[in-house]
Amino acid sequence: MSGTKEQNDTFCLDLIENTESAEVLPWLQDDSKPRSLGVLRGTEESIEFVQEVFDAGAVQVFAVEIDDEGDFENTGKLCIELPDDPDLRQSVLNWTGEIAREQGYEQELDIGQKYVFVMLD
Repeated sequence: MSGTKEQNDTFCLDLIENTESAEVLPWLQDDSKPRSLGVLRGTEESIEFVQEVFDAGAVQVFAVEIDDEGDFENTGKLCIELPDDPDLRQSVLNWTGEIAREQGYEQELDIGQKYVFVMLD
């Protein structure tokens, strides 16, 4: 999503506050039902995947617009809180940029935004 810093942050905050959303790791680790991200093959693969962005420096990751299918939950949309450190911000944006390019989009630039939105499918 390209736009101003305010537009990007407002977009993510709206998804976090006004859709079915959750902090991604506690949501994935809740064993009350299977949960996954996008087309990944289950909870463990989803946890490993999202751990990569935490390793890159993400402060927080929210699963947004979660679909509850009764016996499982899934979402292909994440809002990622960026760190303050410029090198870590760029590391997270590079990670999200790989995903964006796979989906046919351009990598987000660092415009001072707090959040970056990622679509996995």
